[in-house]
Amino acid sequence: MPQFLLKPEALIEKPDPQGLKGAHFRLTGPDAFHIAKVLRRRAGEALELFDGHGGRFHGTISKVSPEEILGVIVDAVKPPPAQHARLHLFPGLLKAAAWEWVLEKGTELGVASFTPVITPRTVVLLEREHTHAKRERWEKILLTAAKQCKRADLPRLNEPMRFSDAIHSAADRGLTLLSWEGMAGAAAHESLGAALKDVTREEGKTAELSLFLGPEGGFTDEEIELAEAVGAVSFGLGPNTLRAETAALAATTAVLYELELL
Repeated sequence: MPQFLLKPEALIEKPDPQGLKGAHFRLTGPDAFHIAKVLRRRAGEALELFDGHGGRFHGTISKVSPEEILGVIVDAVKPPPAQHARLHLFPGLLKAAAWEWVLEKGTELGVASFTPVITPRTVVLLEREHTHAKRERWEKILLTAAKQCKRADLPRLNEPMRFSDAIHSAADRGLTLLSWEGMAGAAAHESLGAALKDVTREEGKTAELSLFLGPEGGFTDEEIELAEAVGAVSFGLGPNTLRAETAALAATTAVLYELELL
């Protein structure tokens, strides 16, 4: 059963000051059309909702039309235990289809945020007049993926950054990792296990980790030197040469596995 985003403006009435139980909501636009015409839901049927910030809810439909869905929140879904770490992805900006695939699959895996990185070998040029349209499309991909995989939160999409600015910013936040094709033949666990063993598992604390991935042309020697200078840990993904989008998801999966988040 798909879930639908409950934006603050969708709440018509919120009788319970301590929560959303009993609150009335109104969904419009594509969501209303999808529920009415594609899913063919009827009044009295259940609906799953999420707020994009970690909250998920059970709702009941009270009125259906292609223009609007009215309903009431029955109760909140008990959230899973808080994770001890969050992974922020800094991929080199890729061509359209590959980039969108990374956004979609990274969202499904649980990536906390995406920051497109511009490097000397980036082949994609972001023209100023097209940036807004691209961002709208990217955010729609994140939302669709979050709906499909039933995430309670939405990953954050940051503005594109130059590699030098991004690597310094990440280093100030916590552990920085870099998946580098120059370490061909080295297995991920050889470096990741040691780098991640000290990541905190303390209750109530969340470690912030940043993972950098190169564009189609890979990282330059200067970028690797800069990453090492700020303390980034580099790791390889085995003997095979992977496409940039494949490497991005393989590296993400490896890190999340070592963190015991998969």
